[in-house]
Amino acid sequence: MNSAMWHLGQRDLTESELLKKLRVKTDNEEWITETIEKLQGFDYLKSDNEFAKKFAQRSFSSEYGSGYILEKLKKKGLDAALIHDVITQVKEDRQIDEQTILNDRINQHYQAFDMSKEKLTSALQKRGFSYSQVNEAIKQHTCFHQLQTNLEIKAEKADLEKEVMKYVRKGKGLTVIRQELRQRKIDITDLDDLVERLVNAEEIDFYTNCLEQLQKKSYDLKTHKERSKAYAMLSRKGFSSEEIKYAMSGGE
Repeated sequence: MNSAMWHLGQRDLTESELLKKLRVKTDNEEWITETIEKLQGFDYLKSDNEFAKKFAQRSFSSEYGSGYILEKLKKKGLDAALIHDVITQVKEDRQIDEQTILNDRINQHYQAFDMSKEKLTSALQKRGFSYSQVNEAIKQHTCFHQLQTNLEIKAEKADLEKEVMKYVRKGKGLTVIRQELRQRKIDITDLDDLVERLVNAEEIDFYTNCLEQLQKKSYDLKTHKERSKAYAMLSRKGFSSEEIKYAMSGGE
Protein backbone atom coordinates (compact mmCIF):
# COMPACT_ATOMS: atom_id res chain seq x y z
CA MET A 1 0.00 0.00 0.00
CA ASN A 2 2.83 2.39 0.84
CA SER A 3 4.46 1.71 -2.52
CA ALA A 4 1.17 2.22 -4.35
CA MET A 5 0.47 5.51 -2.57
CA TRP A 6 3.97 6.74 -3.37
CA HIS A 7 3.56 6.00 -7.06
CA LEU A 8 0.14 7.64 -7.18
CA GLY A 9 1.61 10.67 -5.45
CA GLN A 10 4.02 11.12 -8.34
CA ARG A 11 1.31 11.20 -11.04
CA ASP A 12 -2.03 9.71 -12.01
CA LEU A 13 -1.72 6.08 -13.04
CA THR A 14 -4.02 3.65 -14.74
CA GLU A 15 -4.78 0.39 -12.99
CA SER A 16 -2.61 -1.40 -15.56
CA GLU A 17 0.35 0.93 -14.89
CA LEU A 18 0.09 0.55 -11.13
CA LEU A 19 -0.19 -3.24 -11.38
CA LYS A 20 3.10 -3.35 -13.30
CA LYS A 21 4.85 -1.26 -10.67
CA LEU A 22 3.48 -3.31 -7.77
CA ARG A 23 4.50 -6.59 -9.43
CA VAL A 24 8.05 -5.29 -9.51
CA LYS A 25 7.75 -4.72 -5.76
CA THR A 26 6.20 -8.10 -4.87
CA ASP A 27 4.96 -11.33 -6.41
CA ASN A 28 2.21 -11.70 -3.78
CA GLU A 29 -0.89 -11.34 -5.96
CA GLU A 30 -3.16 -11.41 -2.91
CA TRP A 31 -1.51 -8.29 -1.50
CA ILE A 32 -1.65 -6.59 -4.89
CA THR A 33 -5.35 -7.38 -5.39
CA GLU A 34 -6.19 -6.19 -1.86
CA THR A 35 -4.26 -2.95 -2.40
CA ILE A 36 -5.93 -2.23 -5.75
CA GLU A 37 -9.40 -2.85 -4.28
CA LYS A 38 -8.73 -0.57 -1.30
CA LEU A 39 -7.41 2.20 -3.50
CA GLN A 40 -10.45 1.99 -5.77
CA GLY A 41 -12.70 1.99 -2.71
CA PHE A 42 -11.04 5.17 -1.47
CA ASP A 43 -11.36 6.57 -5.01
CA TYR A 44 -7.60 7.01 -5.15
CA LEU A 45 -7.41 4.78 -8.21
CA LYS A 46 -9.81 4.71 -11.13
CA SER A 47 -10.46 1.62 -13.21
CA ASP A 48 -8.91 1.56 -16.67
CA ASN A 49 -12.32 2.27 -18.14
CA GLU A 50 -12.95 5.28 -15.91
CA PHE A 51 -9.41 6.59 -16.39
CA ALA A 52 -9.76 6.33 -20.17
CA LYS A 53 -13.16 8.03 -20.06
CA LYS A 54 -11.87 11.02 -18.08
CA PHE A 55 -8.80 11.29 -20.30
CA ALA A 56 -10.91 11.22 -23.48
CA GLN A 57 -13.25 13.88 -22.13
CA ARG A 58 -10.36 16.19 -21.21
CA SER A 59 -8.66 15.60 -24.56
CA PHE A 60 -11.73 16.39 -26.66
CA SER A 61 -12.31 19.52 -24.55
CA SER A 62 -8.71 20.56 -25.24
CA GLU A 63 -9.23 20.14 -28.99
CA TYR A 64 -7.44 16.83 -29.46
CA GLY A 65 -8.67 14.05 -31.74
CA SER A 66 -9.21 10.31 -31.35
CA GLY A 67 -5.76 9.45 -32.67
CA TYR A 68 -4.10 11.38 -29.85
CA ILE A 69 -6.28 9.71 -27.21
CA LEU A 70 -5.63 6.24 -28.61
CA GLU A 71 -1.86 6.76 -28.79
CA LYS A 72 -1.53 8.17 -25.26
CA LEU A 73 -3.71 5.56 -23.59
CA LYS A 74 -2.01 2.67 -25.40
CA LYS A 75 1.30 3.93 -24.01
CA LYS A 76 -0.26 3.70 -20.57
CA GLY A 77 -0.91 0.00 -21.13
CA LEU A 78 -4.65 0.14 -21.81
CA ASP A 79 -6.20 -2.34 -24.22
CA ALA A 80 -6.89 -0.90 -27.69
CA ALA A 81 -10.42 -2.35 -27.80
CA LEU A 82 -11.25 -0.73 -24.46
CA ILE A 83 -9.91 2.61 -25.68
CA HIS A 84 -11.96 2.46 -28.90
CA ASP A 85 -15.11 1.63 -26.91
CA VAL A 86 -14.50 4.53 -24.51
CA ILE A 87 -13.86 7.00 -27.34
CA THR A 88 -17.09 5.92 -29.06
CA GLN A 89 -19.01 6.19 -25.78
CA VAL A 90 -17.68 9.65 -24.93
CA LYS A 91 -18.39 10.95 -28.44
CA GLU A 92 -21.96 9.65 -28.26
CA ASP A 93 -22.62 10.88 -24.72
CA ARG A 94 -21.25 14.36 -25.39
CA GLN A 95 -22.33 14.55 -29.05
CA ILE A 96 -18.77 15.25 -30.11
CA ASP A 97 -18.01 15.92 -33.78
CA GLU A 98 -14.25 15.83 -34.31
CA GLN A 99 -14.49 17.67 -37.61
CA THR A 100 -16.25 20.56 -35.89
CA ILE A 101 -13.59 20.62 -33.16
CA LEU A 102 -10.85 20.77 -35.77
CA ASN A 103 -12.61 23.36 -37.93
CA ASP A 104 -13.12 25.61 -34.91
CA ARG A 105 -9.49 25.22 -33.87
CA ILE A 106 -8.04 26.11 -37.25
CA ASN A 107 -10.39 29.06 -37.66
CA GLN A 108 -9.61 30.45 -34.20
CA HIS A 109 -5.86 29.83 -34.12
CA TYR A 110 -4.96 30.70 -37.72
CA GLN A 111 -6.33 33.99 -38.98
CA ALA A 112 -3.72 33.77 -41.76
CA PHE A 113 -1.13 31.15 -42.67
CA ASP A 114 2.56 31.88 -42.15
CA MET A 115 3.66 28.27 -42.64
CA SER A 116 3.61 25.65 -45.35
CA LYS A 117 0.68 23.33 -45.90
CA GLU A 118 2.87 20.38 -44.91
CA LYS A 119 3.84 21.98 -41.59
CA LEU A 120 0.25 22.89 -40.76
CA THR A 121 -0.98 19.40 -41.69
CA SER A 122 1.69 17.78 -39.52
CA ALA A 123 0.86 20.00 -36.53
CA LEU A 124 -2.84 19.12 -36.70
CA GLN A 125 -2.20 15.41 -37.26
CA LYS A 126 -0.05 15.39 -34.12
CA ARG A 127 -3.17 16.44 -32.25
CA GLY A 128 -4.76 13.17 -33.28
CA PHE A 129 -6.80 14.12 -36.34
CA SER A 130 -6.73 12.12 -39.57
CA TYR A 131 -5.32 13.44 -42.84
CA SER A 132 -8.80 13.64 -44.38
CA GLN A 133 -10.12 15.60 -41.38
CA VAL A 134 -7.18 17.99 -41.57
CA ASN A 135 -7.60 18.43 -45.33
CA GLU A 136 -11.29 19.24 -44.96
CA ALA A 137 -10.58 21.72 -42.14
CA ILE A 138 -7.96 23.51 -44.22
CA LYS A 139 -10.24 23.74 -47.25
CA GLN A 140 -13.04 25.42 -45.29
CA HIS A 141 -10.73 28.15 -43.97
CA THR A 142 -11.24 31.56 -45.57
CA CYS A 143 -7.49 31.87 -46.31
CA PHE A 144 -7.22 28.40 -47.83
CA HIS A 145 -6.09 29.72 -51.23
CA GLN A 146 -3.19 31.59 -49.61
CA LEU A 147 -1.74 28.41 -48.09
CA GLN A 148 1.27 27.22 -50.05
CA THR A 149 3.13 23.93 -50.14
CA ASN A 150 6.87 23.73 -49.48
CA LEU A 151 7.33 23.31 -53.23
CA GLU A 152 5.39 26.48 -54.01
CA ILE A 153 7.27 28.50 -51.37
CA LYS A 154 10.62 27.40 -52.81
CA ALA A 155 9.39 28.07 -56.34
CA GLU A 156 8.56 31.68 -55.49
CA LYS A 157 12.12 32.23 -54.28
CA ALA A 158 13.74 30.48 -57.23
CA ASP A 159 15.88 32.38 -59.74
CA LEU A 160 14.86 31.08 -63.18
CA GLU A 161 18.24 31.69 -64.83
CA LYS A 162 20.17 29.95 -62.04
CA GLU A 163 17.81 26.99 -62.13
CA VAL A 164 18.13 26.64 -65.92
CA MET A 165 21.92 26.76 -65.74
CA LYS A 166 21.92 24.05 -63.05
CA TYR A 167 20.06 21.70 -65.37
CA VAL A 168 22.32 22.61 -68.31
CA ARG A 169 25.38 21.71 -66.24
CA LYS A 170 23.73 18.37 -65.47
CA GLY A 171 23.50 17.67 -69.19
CA LYS A 172 19.75 18.21 -69.59
CA GLY A 173 18.03 19.41 -72.74
CA LEU A 174 15.32 22.06 -72.91
CA THR A 175 12.38 19.63 -72.94
CA VAL A 176 13.41 18.05 -69.63
CA ILE A 177 14.33 21.45 -68.16
CA ARG A 178 10.85 22.72 -68.96
CA GLN A 179 9.21 19.61 -67.44
CA GLU A 180 11.34 19.74 -64.28
CA LEU A 181 10.68 23.44 -63.68
CA ARG A 182 6.95 22.97 -64.23
CA GLN A 183 6.89 20.05 -61.75
CA ARG A 184 8.66 22.22 -59.21
CA LYS A 185 5.97 24.92 -59.67
CA ILE A 186 8.52 27.44 -60.93
CA ASP A 187 7.06 30.10 -63.24
CA ILE A 188 8.31 29.33 -66.75
CA THR A 189 6.52 32.18 -68.53
CA ASP A 190 9.84 33.77 -69.52
CA LEU A 191 11.71 30.51 -70.11
CA ASP A 192 11.87 30.66 -73.91
CA ASP A 193 13.03 34.28 -73.91
CA LEU A 194 15.63 33.51 -71.26
CA VAL A 195 16.99 30.48 -73.14
CA GLU A 196 17.17 32.46 -76.38
CA ARG A 197 19.16 35.19 -74.64
CA LEU A 198 21.55 32.68 -73.05
CA VAL A 199 22.03 30.85 -76.35
CA ASN A 200 22.77 34.11 -78.17
CA ALA A 201 25.23 35.04 -75.42
CA GLU A 202 26.85 31.62 -75.95
CA GLU A 203 26.25 30.70 -72.31
CA ILE A 204 24.19 27.70 -73.44
CA ASP A 205 24.86 25.40 -76.37
CA PHE A 206 22.44 22.47 -76.40
CA TYR A 207 24.05 21.02 -79.55
CA THR A 208 27.45 20.75 -77.88
CA ASN A 209 25.89 19.52 -74.64
CA CYS A 210 24.06 16.79 -76.51
CA LEU A 211 27.28 15.69 -78.20
CA GLU A 212 29.09 15.61 -74.84
CA GLN A 213 26.36 13.42 -73.30
CA LEU A 214 26.64 10.98 -76.19
CA GLN A 215 30.43 10.84 -75.90
CA LYS A 216 30.12 9.78 -72.29
CA LYS A 217 28.55 6.53 -73.50
CA SER A 218 30.01 3.76 -75.61
CA TYR A 219 27.32 3.17 -78.21
CA ASP A 220 28.34 1.59 -81.52
CA LEU A 221 26.56 4.03 -83.82
CA LYS A 222 27.27 1.85 -86.84
CA THR A 223 24.47 -0.55 -85.85
CA HIS A 224 20.78 0.33 -86.04
CA LYS A 225 20.09 -1.13 -82.58
CA GLU A 226 22.81 0.91 -80.89
CA ARG A 227 21.78 4.10 -82.73
CA SER A 228 18.22 3.59 -81.50
CA LYS A 229 19.46 3.22 -77.93
CA ALA A 230 21.57 6.35 -78.23
CA TYR A 231 18.69 8.33 -79.70
CA ALA A 232 16.35 7.19 -76.91
CA MET A 233 18.91 8.10 -74.22
CA LEU A 234 19.42 11.61 -75.56
CA SER A 235 15.71 12.10 -76.05
CA ARG A 236 15.09 11.16 -72.40
CA LYS A 237 17.59 13.84 -71.42
CA GLY A 238 15.43 16.39 -73.17
CA PHE A 239 17.35 17.14 -76.36
CA SER A 240 15.55 17.91 -79.61
CA SER A 241 15.72 15.72 -82.72
CA GLU A 242 17.98 18.26 -84.46
CA GLU A 243 20.38 18.32 -81.51
CA ILE A 244 20.44 14.52 -81.40
CA LYS A 245 21.14 14.24 -85.14
CA TYR A 246 23.99 16.71 -84.75
CA ALA A 247 25.49 14.66 -81.92
CA MET A 248 25.10 11.33 -83.71
CA SER A 249 26.80 12.72 -86.80
CA GLY A 250 29.83 13.51 -84.67
CA GLY A 251 29.13 17.21 -84.47
CA GLU A 252 29.22 17.80 -88.16
